[in-house]
Amino acid sequence: MPILGLTETRRLPRVGKIHLGAKKVASNGKEYPTETDYFVVPPELARLLGTDKPKELRIMFPVEDPEVFFQQWWKCYCKSALLKCKGDGERAFTYDEKAAGLTEIKCPCFKAESKECKRIATLQFLMPDVPGAGVWQITTSSINSIININSSIAFIRGIAGRVRMIPLVLKRKEEVMQRMENGQPKSSKHYILHLDVDENVSLKQLQQFGQSTPETMFLPPPDETKDELYFPPEGFAPAEKTTVDAQTGEVVTEAAMKFHNLLWAVREAGIEVSEKELARIGALKTDQEFEKATKYYEDKLKKAAPPSPKDQAIDASEPGQTNLGEVF
Repeated sequence: MPILGLTETRRLPRVGKIHLGAKKVASNGKEYPTETDYFVVPPELARLLGTDKPKELRIMFPVEDPEVFFQQWWKCYCKSALLKCKGDGERAFTYDEKAAGLTEIKCPCFKAESKECKRIATLQFLMPDVPGAGVWQITTSSINSIININSSIAFIRGIAGRVRMIPLVLKRKEEVMQRMENGQPKSSKHYILHLDVDENVSLKQLQQFGQSTPETMFLPPPDETKDELYFPPEGFAPAEKTTVDAQTGEVVTEAAMKFHNLLWAVREAGIEVSEKELARIGALKTDQEFEKATKYYEDKLKKAAPPSPKDQAIDASEPGQTNLGEVF
């Protein structure tokens, strides 16, 4: 006799994960995720694809329901990288240590503002050109990638009547994103996911696909452990912007250039820069160090300027001042 709810259940094994970024090491020794313009695949898959930096993947979805192969949730992880809370935008279930179980809360909560909780989508698919049976997984928190894939799924289904077992191509495409930073418009390049029909499939063939009904398979539950290389919602940290020093011809970051320009203004104002300060200035390396030094000398320049009637009423030791020890 069969066991209802168990005997009829089928699952495909998960072969592996594909990432959208790689880890780099900062000057302070800490690792951070950085975006790539290609799919970061494991070595065994790179050998099969003939490249370790593919920008396109030929894929198929083994089931019809996007809620199975493209799950999208608000998720919050604890420090051990285990999933602590998951919600749908109206309600969530979070682990309550006092109750030693799950508690229902409103979603999203205050943790969304602090970026502790993020919108994360998990895409699971087959790769028909790769030997072996099983599904691959990609995790993303890019709103644009999620919208693109959802839109493509709806478009393909509108033509073919279904999306499962139809030859598709998953791509990374460069897009310029606009944002506001310190009240100023900024732009940066990112590589967003796009889902297209295989270029060898015509519109007529796509319509014919809808006439067949491939057997439905069940996917394994998505691996919901924290993936440090998914696309952060605020975007990967953009590469440090650089410029060329007109006097030396050296390439420097904007933070360093801003500081050195300020240093000229400090000297022109007659403010003395001690030998100890000069030695510490020569040791500045990271953008964060240059930014702190800029704040320090902006404070000195402000104090050296003749006070306005309004400023005379303000205590010179106002909070927020930066001292030399904090900078260097």
